[in-house]
Amino acid sequence: MREIELSDLDRRLLDRLASDARVSNREIAREFGLTEGAIRLRLKRLMDEKAMQVVAVTNIDHIPDSVIAYLWIDVDASYPLQGVLDALVALPEVTYVASLIGRADIMAITWVRSATHLADYLHDTIDPIPGIARIRYELTHRMFKHDYRMTTIAQ
Repeated sequence: MREIELSDLDRRLLDRLASDARVSNREIAREFGLTEGAIRLRLKRLMDEKAMQVVAVTNIDHIPDSVIAYLWIDVDASYPLQGVLDALVALPEVTYVASLIGRADIMAITWVRSATHLADYLHDTIDPIPGIARIRYELTHRMFKHDYRMTTIAQ
């Protein structure tokens, strides 16, 4: 993905939408002293360039029987890391995948209903992925903050 240059206006728009993505283009234009058309064109460019996306964020506190599981995955040195990353990204239950330098080769995040559900998911879905050497995991007790404003937009 190619990088784009974000102007001060782009950054102001992103900050404004981060606090309320339902605000109208007209309201933003009024606040910024610009025309609605200028705001609409700038937002379209940001979305077309994949610099932003407007989505609904689910509050995990309102989903019954939902626990976040953090998976720390070591990849067998004889397997390509990218193959394991691609397999994890393809799983709809996995909401976050990153390659790491340090504690593990990969960190993945998924939601589960319980420790038993996690064990079944690991044995039935994650363990069979070729190249996975070891998985360590942690379950959240309570989440206090998750700043969702900066992320990679999935294709």
